[in-house]
Amino acid sequence: MARTKKIGKVEPVQKTVLNKQEAMAYLGVSEDYLTKLRENNEVVFHQDGRMIWYDLRSIDRFLLRNKVN
Repeated sequence: MARTKKIGKVEPVQKTVLNKQEAMAYLGVSEDYLTKLRENNEVVFHQDGRMIWYDLRSIDRFLLRNKVN
């Protein structure tokens, strides 16, 4: 009996954390401004040594909190 190969659809994984370059591009801000947001605890981040990751949900909440009507 021969095996049949199943071909499934692969769903892309949604990112939940962004590196510095991705966070800067997502927000459209400079590195200095992103550092200011981090230092003022405006966005949640995770750090391992020199690498910093920014929580995407936290960035979205920051944008909603600072929405101008």
